[in-house]
Amino acid sequence: MEPSSKDGLEFTRVLDAPREVVFQCFTQPGHLTHFWAPAGASAPTDAMTVELRPGGRFETLIVNDATGATYATRSIFLEIRPPSMLAWYEEHTGMTVRVTLRELAGERTLFHLHQTNVPDIVRLPRNQAGFKTTLDKLSSYLQQLVDGAHE
Repeated sequence: MEPSSKDGLEFTRVLDAPREVVFQCFTQPGHLTHFWAPAGASAPTDAMTVELRPGGRFETLIVNDATGATYATRSIFLEIRPPSMLAWYEEHTGMTVRVTLRELAGERTLFHLHQTNVPDIVRLPRNQAGFKTTLDKLSSYLQQLVDGAHE
């Protein structure tokens, strides 16, 4: 994670998968379900809507695996540039999120996420730590995809 600032939060990670695969993971419910929730939570595909176009909906339901408690997310896509960028506005937090994917040598991808208009609750250390577990789940899932493609 990069240092946060008053203007927003930034997260950067090198992912061991081609950029096109990472982009698909962020735009297809069948992939999102494997990582789009922090550790201890899940995001069922039957509760996801991904309308991949500017103005399209991006909605998920996060389920606490231990308690069954749910948290709905509602976003609107602002900009989409396959396979290098996604931006959306989160109605449930008021944040704008921009994900950029830069191709690196060796079929790796530089993932960068920038959140602006970040509410105080999202800045809490426990919530930032939770988001890092989401990125850990993404990394593990990508490794499974890449390993499966090479078998």
